[in-house]
Amino acid sequence: MADLVRSPVRSAIGPAPVWTFSAERDARAPAVLLFHGLRSSSAALHDEARAIAQAGMTAVLVDAPHHGARRSPVLDAMPDTGTREGYATLLRILREAKDEVPSLVDHLLGLGHARVAIAGVSMGAYIAFAGAVLEPRISAIVSLLGSPDWTPHEGEAATAADVRADADDASPCRHPEAFVPRPLLMLNGARDVNVRPEGARAFAEALRPLYAARGASDVLVHRELDVDHFAPPEVWREMVETAVVFLSRALLG
Repeated sequence: MADLVRSPVRSAIGPAPVWTFSAERDARAPAVLLFHGLRSSSAALHDEARAIAQAGMTAVLVDAPHHGARRSPVLDAMPDTGTREGYATLLRILREAKDEVPSLVDHLLGLGHARVAIAGVSMGAYIAFAGAVLEPRISAIVSLLGSPDWTPHEGEAATAADVRADADDASPCRHPEAFVPRPLLMLNGARDVNVRPEGARAFAEALRPLYAARGASDVLVHRELDVDHFAPPEVWREMVETAVVFLSRALLG
């Protein structure tokens, strides 16, 4: 497998740095956009990207707006997401990241990748949900420890009417029809207090009859593991393996 650092991709909000991990046997294999969590960077997911590449796909890591190689005062000055300002900043980052997804898909399809999936961890999973709503060319979606319901539940943000309204309006769970019948995997921690599992659970329940009506029940997978937001290494490896197998079936057949 070859590790390749690419030049930034032009996007709606400026250059987006991408790091590509490709299978040596086919550099244009189906591609998986992979997004990291809040206050992290693409560097945190190199092992996961290599696992995707070793399975015969191309993993494309993206530094989210204001993160990693794009770190800016927006993130440096961001208070806790329990505050009104902090949650509003999170919503800004999510919107900016979502708006870049079509340019990233354009880039990958332009390189010859026949299919593109999107996956993310924590905040990155929020981006994956939002990107899937915006971009119908995405073939499969994977959420690890994420939620399609962006309603704040903690602190000042939970009682700020404007923030709650903004989050509700932006929540991907408002658009269940946009996901059907694409393969969707959601893995959550049953004891997660950072990203509560109720959002993904309710979304899965809403989606089941829609997927069933399209004969696609087998490609909608939702599981809750007995972990919090920071899964122990052995459980995390299991989650990544589940995601890689799911993506392989969805993209490689």
